[in-house]
Amino acid sequence: MSFIRKIKKKNAVYLAEVENYREGKKVKQKVIRYIGKEVAGEVVRRVDSSGIEIKSVKKYLDYKILHDISKELGLTEVLGNYAKYILLLVYTHIICRKSIYRLPEYLEQTTLKELLGIKNLIDKDLYKALDELEELDFEEIEKKIFEKLSTRKEKNALILDITDTYFSGSEAFWKARKGKDGKYDKLLQIALAVTKEEGFPIMHKTYEGNINNMNIFQDLLSETRLKKFNFIVVDRGMISYETISDLRNINQKIITGLRLNAKIKKNYLNIDREKIYTPDCLIKLKNTKVYAKDFDFMEGKLIAVYNPEIELIKRNHAIESGRFDSNEARYMGYSLIYHTTKLSNIEVIKIYYEKDIVEKAFKELKSSINLNPIRKYRMSHIKAHVKICYIAYSLLSYIKNKLAPSGISATDALEKLSPVYKVELSSIKENFNWSKTVALTKEQGVILKLLGCSV
Repeated sequence: MSFIRKIKKKNAVYLAEVENYREGKKVKQKVIRYIGKEVAGEVVRRVDSSGIEIKSVKKYLDYKILHDISKELGLTEVLGNYAKYILLLVYTHIICRKSIYRLPEYLEQTTLKELLGIKNLIDKDLYKALDELEELDFEEIEKKIFEKLSTRKEKNALILDITDTYFSGSEAFWKARKGKDGKYDKLLQIALAVTKEEGFPIMHKTYEGNINNMNIFQDLLSETRLKKFNFIVVDRGMISYETISDLRNINQKIITGLRLNAKIKKNYLNIDREKIYTPDCLIKLKNTKVYAKDFDFMEGKLIAVYNPEIELIKRNHAIESGRFDSNEARYMGYSLIYHTTKLSNIEVIKIYYEKDIVEKAFKELKSSINLNPIRKYRMSHIKAHVKICYIAYSLLSYIKNKLAPSGISATDALEKLSPVYKVELSSIKENFNWSKTVALTKEQGVILKLLGCSV
Protein backbone atom coordinates (compact mmCIF):
# COMPACT_ATOMS: atom_id res chain seq x y z
CA MET A 1 0.00 0.00 0.00
CA SER A 2 1.40 3.41 -0.96
CA PHE A 3 1.67 6.42 1.36
CA ILE A 4 3.03 9.99 1.35
CA ARG A 5 6.56 10.57 2.62
CA LYS A 6 8.48 13.78 3.26
CA ILE A 7 11.97 13.75 1.75
CA LYS A 8 14.45 16.41 2.85
CA LYS A 9 16.96 17.58 0.26
CA LYS A 10 19.20 20.48 1.28
CA ASN A 11 16.82 23.27 2.38
CA ALA A 12 13.70 21.88 0.72
CA VAL A 13 11.10 19.32 1.83
CA TYR A 14 9.64 17.25 -1.01
CA LEU A 15 6.52 15.11 -0.89
CA ALA A 16 6.49 11.77 -2.66
CA GLU A 17 4.08 8.86 -2.97
CA VAL A 18 6.11 5.79 -1.96
CA GLU A 19 5.50 2.10 -1.54
CA ASN A 20 7.27 -0.48 0.62
CA TYR A 21 8.53 -3.72 -0.89
CA ARG A 22 10.59 -6.61 0.43
CA GLU A 23 13.89 -7.60 -1.05
CA GLY A 24 15.11 -10.70 0.72
CA LYS A 25 15.00 -9.95 4.44
CA LYS A 26 15.08 -6.17 3.94
CA VAL A 27 12.12 -3.79 3.54
CA LYS A 28 12.84 -1.08 0.99
CA GLN A 29 10.88 1.83 -0.52
CA LYS A 30 10.37 2.89 -4.07
CA VAL A 31 9.11 6.25 -5.23
CA ILE A 32 5.98 5.97 -7.32
CA ARG A 33 5.77 9.69 -8.10
CA TYR A 34 6.75 13.06 -6.73
CA ILE A 35 3.72 15.09 -5.61
CA GLY A 36 5.32 18.46 -4.90
CA LYS A 37 7.04 20.28 -2.08
CA GLU A 38 6.12 21.72 1.30
CA VAL A 39 6.37 25.52 1.69
CA ALA A 40 5.53 27.17 5.04
CA GLY A 41 3.57 24.09 6.07
CA GLU A 42 1.48 24.12 2.89
CA VAL A 43 1.63 21.54 0.12
CA VAL A 44 2.65 22.94 -3.26
CA ARG A 45 1.76 20.29 -5.82
CA ARG A 46 3.94 19.33 -8.72
CA VAL A 47 1.90 19.41 -11.90
CA ASP A 48 2.86 18.65 -15.47
CA SER A 49 2.47 22.04 -17.18
CA SER A 50 1.74 20.43 -20.54
CA GLY A 51 -1.62 19.17 -19.31
CA ILE A 52 -2.99 22.25 -17.53
CA GLU A 53 -6.33 23.80 -18.51
CA ILE A 54 -7.75 27.14 -17.35
CA LYS A 55 -11.33 26.46 -16.27
CA SER A 56 -12.30 30.01 -15.30
CA VAL A 57 -10.96 33.49 -14.52
CA LYS A 58 -13.12 35.46 -12.06
CA LYS A 59 -13.11 38.84 -10.31
CA TYR A 60 -11.98 38.15 -6.80
CA LEU A 61 -10.00 40.31 -4.41
CA ASP A 62 -12.07 43.51 -4.40
CA TYR A 63 -15.21 41.49 -3.61
CA LYS A 64 -13.40 39.37 -1.02
CA ILE A 65 -12.22 42.50 0.82
CA LEU A 66 -15.77 43.87 0.96
CA HIS A 67 -17.01 40.54 2.30
CA ASP A 68 -14.23 40.32 4.91
CA ILE A 69 -15.06 43.85 6.12
CA SER A 70 -18.78 42.98 6.20
CA LYS A 71 -18.06 40.00 8.43
CA GLU A 72 -15.89 42.18 10.67
CA LEU A 73 -18.80 44.62 11.06
CA GLY A 74 -21.21 41.76 11.77
CA LEU A 75 -23.39 42.46 8.73
CA THR A 76 -23.80 38.78 7.91
CA GLU A 77 -25.58 38.36 11.25
CA VAL A 78 -27.71 41.52 11.47
CA LEU A 79 -29.25 41.48 7.98
CA GLY A 80 -31.55 38.51 8.54
CA ASN A 81 -32.34 35.50 6.39
CA TYR A 82 -31.67 37.33 3.14
CA ALA A 83 -28.28 38.69 4.27
CA LYS A 84 -26.33 37.06 1.43
CA TYR A 85 -28.62 38.59 -1.22
CA ILE A 86 -28.64 42.01 0.48
CA LEU A 87 -24.84 41.97 0.69
CA LEU A 88 -24.67 40.91 -2.94
CA LEU A 89 -26.61 44.06 -3.84
CA VAL A 90 -24.33 46.15 -1.61
CA TYR A 91 -21.08 44.78 -3.08
CA THR A 92 -22.15 45.01 -6.71
CA HIS A 93 -23.54 48.50 -6.12
CA ILE A 94 -20.06 49.58 -5.03
CA ILE A 95 -18.08 47.74 -7.70
CA CYS A 96 -20.11 47.37 -10.90
CA ARG A 97 -23.57 49.04 -10.60
CA LYS A 98 -25.37 46.49 -12.74
CA SER A 99 -29.16 46.52 -12.89
CA ILE A 100 -30.80 43.71 -10.92
CA TYR A 101 -31.93 41.72 -13.94
CA ARG A 102 -28.35 41.62 -15.27
CA LEU A 103 -26.73 40.51 -12.03
CA PRO A 104 -27.28 36.71 -12.35
CA GLU A 105 -25.30 36.69 -15.59
CA TYR A 106 -22.63 39.04 -14.23
CA LEU A 107 -22.10 36.87 -11.16
CA GLU A 108 -20.69 34.08 -13.31
CA GLN A 109 -17.68 36.38 -13.93
CA THR A 110 -17.01 36.79 -10.19
CA THR A 111 -16.40 34.70 -7.07
CA LEU A 112 -19.39 36.27 -5.32
CA LYS A 113 -21.51 33.12 -5.28
CA GLU A 114 -18.70 31.19 -3.61
CA LEU A 115 -18.00 34.03 -1.13
CA LEU A 116 -21.66 34.40 -0.15
CA GLY A 117 -22.66 30.74 -0.33
CA ILE A 118 -25.20 31.21 -3.13
CA LYS A 119 -25.80 28.16 -5.34
CA ASN A 120 -28.22 29.51 -7.92
CA LEU A 121 -29.44 33.06 -8.40
CA ILE A 122 -32.43 34.56 -10.17
CA ASP A 123 -33.42 38.20 -10.16
CA LYS A 124 -36.54 37.40 -8.09
CA ASP A 125 -34.24 36.56 -5.16
CA LEU A 126 -32.82 40.07 -5.31
CA TYR A 127 -36.20 41.81 -5.48
CA LYS A 128 -37.27 39.66 -2.53
CA ALA A 129 -34.13 40.82 -0.71
CA LEU A 130 -35.20 44.46 -1.23
CA ASP A 131 -38.62 43.63 0.25
CA GLU A 132 -37.02 41.85 3.21
CA LEU A 133 -34.62 44.74 3.83
CA GLU A 134 -37.51 47.19 4.00
CA GLU A 135 -39.22 44.93 6.56
CA LEU A 136 -36.20 44.72 8.88
CA ASP A 137 -35.78 46.99 11.91
CA PHE A 138 -33.15 49.13 10.21
CA GLU A 139 -32.74 51.44 13.20
CA GLU A 140 -31.43 48.46 15.16
CA ILE A 141 -29.15 47.56 12.26
CA GLU A 142 -27.77 51.12 12.20
CA LYS A 143 -27.07 50.94 15.94
CA LYS A 144 -25.19 47.66 15.61
CA ILE A 145 -23.18 48.90 12.63
CA PHE A 146 -22.18 52.04 14.52
CA GLU A 147 -21.18 50.03 17.60
CA LYS A 148 -18.75 48.09 15.40
CA LEU A 149 -17.53 51.16 13.50
CA SER A 150 -16.75 53.40 16.44
CA THR A 151 -14.70 52.20 19.39
CA ARG A 152 -14.50 55.69 20.90
CA LYS A 153 -16.13 55.84 24.32
CA GLU A 154 -16.40 59.61 24.19
CA LYS A 155 -19.00 60.77 21.67
CA ASN A 156 -17.70 64.22 20.76
CA ALA A 157 -19.72 65.64 17.87
CA LEU A 158 -21.92 64.65 14.97
CA ILE A 159 -22.75 66.52 11.80
CA LEU A 160 -26.28 66.37 10.41
CA ASP A 161 -27.31 67.40 6.92
CA ILE A 162 -30.00 66.76 4.31
CA THR A 163 -29.70 65.96 0.63
CA ASP A 164 -32.25 65.15 -2.04
CA THR A 165 -32.35 62.76 -4.95
CA TYR A 166 -34.63 62.20 -7.92
CA PHE A 167 -36.46 58.93 -8.31
CA SER A 168 -38.86 57.25 -10.70
CA GLY A 169 -41.46 56.03 -8.23
CA SER A 170 -45.10 55.93 -9.26
CA GLU A 171 -46.36 55.54 -5.69
CA ALA A 172 -45.29 59.02 -4.54
CA PHE A 173 -48.23 61.39 -4.42
CA TRP A 174 -46.36 64.57 -3.55
CA LYS A 175 -45.68 67.19 -6.21
CA ALA A 176 -42.48 67.61 -8.17
CA ARG A 177 -40.07 70.14 -6.70
CA LYS A 178 -37.05 72.05 -7.89
CA GLY A 179 -33.85 70.23 -6.90
CA LYS A 180 -30.47 71.75 -6.12
CA ASP A 181 -29.50 71.45 -9.79
CA GLY A 182 -32.56 73.41 -10.91
CA LYS A 183 -34.47 70.45 -12.36
CA TYR A 184 -38.15 69.92 -11.48
CA ASP A 185 -39.04 66.33 -10.58
CA LYS A 186 -40.15 64.08 -7.74
CA LEU A 187 -37.60 64.20 -4.95
CA LEU A 188 -36.80 62.09 -1.94
CA GLN A 189 -34.99 63.82 0.94
CA ILE A 190 -32.44 61.97 3.04
CA ALA A 191 -31.16 63.15 6.42
CA LEU A 192 -27.78 61.69 7.33
CA ALA A 193 -25.84 61.96 10.60
CA VAL A 194 -22.12 61.15 10.68
CA THR A 195 -19.39 61.47 13.30
CA LYS A 196 -17.42 64.69 12.98
CA GLU A 197 -13.97 63.08 13.21
CA GLU A 198 -14.26 59.86 11.17
CA GLY A 199 -17.35 60.38 9.04
CA PHE A 200 -18.85 57.12 10.35
CA PRO A 201 -22.61 56.95 9.68
CA ILE A 202 -24.82 57.08 12.76
CA MET A 203 -28.29 57.07 11.25
CA HIS A 204 -30.36 58.16 8.27
CA LYS A 205 -33.99 58.95 7.65
CA THR A 206 -35.98 59.50 4.44
CA TYR A 207 -38.64 62.16 3.90
CA GLU A 208 -41.01 63.29 1.17
CA GLY A 209 -39.55 65.80 -1.24
CA ASN A 210 -41.80 68.70 -0.22
CA ILE A 211 -41.04 68.77 3.53
CA ASN A 212 -39.20 71.86 4.74
CA ASN A 213 -35.69 71.27 6.14
CA MET A 214 -36.62 73.00 9.38
CA ASN A 215 -39.53 70.60 9.85
CA ILE A 216 -37.23 67.66 9.15
CA PHE A 217 -34.80 68.83 11.82
CA GLN A 218 -37.69 69.38 14.23
CA ASP A 219 -38.72 65.76 13.64
CA LEU A 220 -35.17 64.52 14.20
CA LEU A 221 -34.97 66.14 17.65
CA SER A 222 -36.84 63.13 19.05
CA GLU A 223 -34.06 60.80 17.84
CA THR A 224 -32.29 59.55 20.97
CA ARG A 225 -29.10 58.60 19.08
CA LEU A 226 -28.42 62.27 18.34
CA LYS A 227 -28.58 63.12 22.05
CA LYS A 228 -25.66 60.84 22.90
CA PHE A 229 -23.17 63.32 21.43
CA ASN A 230 -21.73 66.37 23.16
CA PHE A 231 -23.03 68.63 20.41
CA ILE A 232 -24.46 68.49 16.91
CA VAL A 233 -23.55 70.63 13.91
CA VAL A 234 -26.26 71.60 11.41
CA ASP A 235 -26.56 73.95 8.46
CA ARG A 236 -28.41 77.25 8.80
CA GLY A 237 -31.20 76.08 6.50
CA MET A 238 -32.31 73.54 9.11
CA ILE A 239 -32.63 75.80 12.13
CA SER A 240 -35.30 78.23 13.39
CA TYR A 241 -35.62 80.32 16.54
CA GLU A 242 -38.33 77.95 17.72
CA THR A 243 -35.95 75.02 17.27
CA ILE A 244 -33.25 76.83 19.27
CA SER A 245 -35.69 77.09 22.18
CA ASP A 246 -36.56 73.40 21.86
CA LEU A 247 -32.87 72.47 21.88
CA ARG A 248 -32.35 74.52 25.02
CA ASN A 249 -35.27 72.77 26.71
CA ILE A 250 -33.78 69.31 26.05
CA ASN A 251 -30.26 70.53 26.94
CA GLN A 252 -28.87 69.66 23.50
CA LYS A 253 -25.74 71.61 22.59
CA ILE A 254 -25.53 72.84 19.00
CA ILE A 255 -23.40 74.70 16.48
CA THR A 256 -25.37 76.13 13.55
CA GLY A 257 -25.57 78.95 11.08
CA LEU A 258 -28.31 81.58 11.32
CA ARG A 259 -29.89 83.62 8.55
CA LEU A 260 -29.49 87.38 8.55
CA ASN A 261 -32.71 89.26 9.36
CA ALA A 262 -33.52 92.92 10.00
CA LYS A 263 -33.44 92.59 13.80
CA ILE A 264 -30.05 90.86 13.88
CA LYS A 265 -28.61 93.31 11.36
CA LYS A 266 -29.74 96.23 13.50
CA ASN A 267 -28.70 94.84 16.90
CA TYR A 268 -25.57 92.86 16.11
CA LEU A 269 -24.09 93.76 12.73
CA ASN A 270 -23.70 97.50 13.09
CA ILE A 271 -20.05 96.80 13.71
CA ASP A 272 -17.40 99.36 12.93
CA ARG A 273 -15.04 97.74 10.39
CA GLU A 274 -12.08 99.06 12.38
CA LYS A 275 -13.21 97.01 15.42
CA ILE A 276 -13.57 93.67 13.62
CA TYR A 277 -11.05 93.96 10.75
CA THR A 278 -8.09 93.69 13.13
CA PRO A 279 -5.39 91.11 13.96
CA ASP A 280 -7.11 90.35 17.31
CA CYS A 281 -10.24 89.15 15.48
CA LEU A 282 -8.40 87.22 12.75
CA ILE A 283 -9.10 83.47 12.34
CA LYS A 284 -7.30 81.40 9.71
CA LEU A 285 -9.28 78.62 8.02
CA LYS A 286 -8.14 76.05 5.45
CA ASN A 287 -8.70 78.22 2.38
CA THR A 288 -9.38 81.71 3.67
CA LYS A 289 -9.14 84.19 6.53
CA VAL A 290 -12.10 85.60 8.46
CA TYR A 291 -12.65 88.02 11.33
CA ALA A 292 -15.03 87.32 14.21
CA LYS A 293 -16.80 89.04 17.08
CA ASP A 294 -19.22 87.34 19.49
CA PHE A 295 -22.32 88.44 21.40
CA ASP A 296 -24.59 86.90 24.04
CA PHE A 297 -27.70 85.58 22.31
CA MET A 298 -30.58 83.29 23.40
CA GLU A 299 -28.56 81.80 26.28
CA GLY A 300 -25.73 81.01 23.89
CA LYS A 301 -23.26 82.88 21.71
CA LEU A 302 -23.83 84.57 18.37
CA ILE A 303 -20.63 84.96 16.33
CA ALA A 304 -20.56 87.56 13.58
CA VAL A 305 -18.06 86.34 10.97
CA TYR A 306 -16.69 88.85 8.46
CA ASN A 307 -15.00 87.65 5.26
CA PRO A 308 -13.43 90.49 3.18
CA GLU A 309 -13.11 88.25 0.10
CA ILE A 310 -16.84 87.44 0.14
CA GLU A 311 -17.67 91.13 0.63
CA LEU A 312 -15.62 92.05 -2.45
CA ILE A 313 -17.32 89.38 -4.57
CA LYS A 314 -20.81 90.44 -3.46
CA ARG A 315 -20.13 94.15 -3.95
CA ASN A 316 -18.79 93.60 -7.47
CA HIS A 317 -21.76 91.38 -8.34
CA ALA A 318 -24.25 93.95 -7.03
CA ILE A 319 -22.55 96.76 -8.96
CA GLU A 320 -22.34 94.78 -12.22
CA SER A 321 -25.99 93.67 -11.98
CA GLY A 322 -27.19 97.21 -11.20
CA ARG A 323 -28.62 96.17 -7.81
CA PHE A 324 -26.17 97.92 -5.51
CA ASP A 325 -27.82 99.19 -2.28
CA SER A 326 -25.58 101.25 0.01
CA ASN A 327 -27.71 100.35 3.06
CA GLU A 328 -27.33 96.62 2.41
CA ALA A 329 -23.68 96.93 1.39
CA ARG A 330 -22.58 97.35 5.01
CA TYR A 331 -23.70 93.75 5.71
CA MET A 332 -21.98 92.18 2.73
CA GLY A 333 -19.35 89.67 3.74
CA TYR A 334 -21.05 88.86 7.07
CA SER A 335 -22.43 85.50 8.19
CA LEU A 336 -23.68 84.25 11.55
CA ILE A 337 -22.89 81.22 13.68
CA TYR A 338 -24.85 80.40 16.82
CA HIS A 339 -23.71 77.89 19.44
CA THR A 340 -24.40 76.74 22.98
CA THR A 341 -21.06 75.01 23.60
CA LYS A 342 -18.18 76.14 25.78
CA LEU A 343 -15.81 76.20 22.84
CA SER A 344 -13.85 79.27 21.76
CA ASN A 345 -14.74 81.34 18.69
CA ILE A 346 -11.90 79.84 16.67
CA GLU A 347 -12.95 76.27 17.56
CA VAL A 348 -16.61 76.90 16.70
CA ILE A 349 -15.85 78.66 13.42
CA LYS A 350 -13.46 75.94 12.27
CA ILE A 351 -15.94 73.20 13.17
CA TYR A 352 -18.77 74.93 11.30
CA TYR A 353 -16.93 76.05 8.16
CA GLU A 354 -14.82 72.92 7.88
CA LYS A 355 -17.79 70.57 8.38
CA ASP A 356 -17.31 69.08 4.95
CA ILE A 357 -17.25 65.49 6.22
CA VAL A 358 -21.00 65.01 5.76
CA GLU A 359 -20.83 66.72 2.36
CA LYS A 360 -18.10 64.23 1.42
CA ALA A 361 -20.40 61.47 2.66
CA PHE A 362 -23.19 62.70 0.38
CA LYS A 363 -20.68 63.02 -2.47
CA GLU A 364 -19.63 59.41 -1.83
CA LEU A 365 -23.28 58.34 -1.81
CA LYS A 366 -24.07 60.14 -5.05
CA SER A 367 -20.91 59.32 -7.01
CA SER A 368 -19.05 56.24 -5.75
CA ILE A 369 -22.22 54.54 -4.50
CA ASN A 370 -24.61 55.94 -7.13
CA LEU A 371 -27.50 57.11 -4.95
CA ASN A 372 -28.79 59.62 -7.47
CA PRO A 373 -31.05 59.07 -9.37
CA ILE A 374 -32.95 56.08 -8.04
CA ARG A 375 -34.33 54.02 -10.92
CA LYS A 376 -36.87 51.95 -9.01
CA TYR A 377 -40.62 52.39 -8.99
CA ARG A 378 -42.10 50.79 -5.87
CA MET A 379 -41.69 53.03 -2.84
CA SER A 380 -40.53 50.10 -0.69
CA HIS A 381 -37.79 49.35 -3.22
CA ILE A 382 -36.78 53.02 -3.36
CA LYS A 383 -36.35 53.15 0.42
CA ALA A 384 -34.54 49.79 0.38
CA HIS A 385 -32.18 51.20 -2.27
CA VAL A 386 -31.29 54.07 0.09
CA LYS A 387 -30.54 51.49 2.80
CA ILE A 388 -28.31 49.56 0.37
CA CYS A 389 -26.42 52.83 -0.19
CA TYR A 390 -26.20 53.42 3.58
CA ILE A 391 -24.65 49.97 4.16
CA ALA A 392 -22.28 50.55 1.23
CA TYR A 393 -21.19 53.88 2.73
CA SER A 394 -20.65 52.16 6.10
CA LEU A 395 -18.22 49.73 4.46
CA LEU A 396 -16.37 52.44 2.55
CA SER A 397 -16.07 54.76 5.58
CA TYR A 398 -14.60 51.89 7.63
CA ILE A 399 -12.15 50.95 4.86
CA LYS A 400 -11.18 54.62 4.47
CA ASN A 401 -10.35 54.96 8.17
CA LYS A 402 -8.32 51.76 8.17
CA LEU A 403 -6.35 53.03 5.17
CA ALA A 404 -5.81 56.52 6.64
CA PRO A 405 -2.04 55.99 7.23
CA SER A 406 -1.54 55.31 3.52
CA GLY A 407 -3.61 58.22 2.23
CA ILE A 408 -5.40 55.85 -0.17
CA SER A 409 -9.18 56.30 -0.43
CA ALA A 410 -11.54 53.34 -0.13
CA THR A 411 -12.65 53.47 -3.75
CA ASP A 412 -9.05 53.80 -4.99
CA ALA A 413 -8.03 50.82 -2.85
CA LEU A 414 -10.78 48.63 -4.29
CA GLU A 415 -9.81 49.72 -7.79
CA LYS A 416 -6.16 48.84 -7.11
CA LEU A 417 -7.22 45.38 -5.88
CA SER A 418 -9.64 44.72 -8.74
CA PRO A 419 -7.00 43.26 -11.15
CA VAL A 420 -6.40 40.37 -8.70
CA TYR A 421 -8.51 37.62 -10.26
CA LYS A 422 -8.93 34.03 -9.10
CA VAL A 423 -7.93 31.50 -11.77
CA GLU A 424 -9.34 27.96 -11.58
CA LEU A 425 -6.91 25.43 -13.07
CA SER A 426 -7.18 21.74 -13.90
CA SER A 427 -4.60 19.04 -14.61
CA ILE A 428 -6.24 16.53 -16.93
CA LYS A 429 -3.38 14.06 -16.65
CA GLU A 430 -3.41 13.99 -12.85
CA ASN A 431 -7.14 14.61 -12.39
CA PHE A 432 -6.39 17.52 -10.06
CA ASN A 433 -8.09 20.95 -9.73
CA TRP A 434 -6.78 24.01 -7.89
CA SER A 435 -7.08 27.79 -7.81
CA LYS A 436 -4.46 30.51 -8.02
CA THR A 437 -4.24 34.29 -7.80
CA VAL A 438 -1.59 36.49 -9.36
CA ALA A 439 1.29 37.76 -7.21
CA LEU A 440 0.44 40.98 -5.39
CA THR A 441 2.22 44.26 -6.01
CA LYS A 442 3.87 46.03 -3.08
CA GLU A 443 1.02 48.58 -2.90
CA GLN A 444 -1.64 45.86 -2.91
CA GLY A 445 0.22 44.13 -0.07
CA VAL A 446 0.22 47.37 1.96
CA ILE A 447 -3.53 47.77 1.44
CA LEU A 448 -4.26 44.22 2.61
CA LYS A 449 -2.03 44.64 5.66
CA LEU A 450 -3.77 47.86 6.73
CA LEU A 451 -7.17 46.26 6.25
CA GLY A 452 -6.14 43.15 8.18
CA CYS A 453 -7.19 40.95 5.26
CA SER A 454 -5.47 38.23 3.25
CA VAL A 455 -5.71 36.75 -0.22
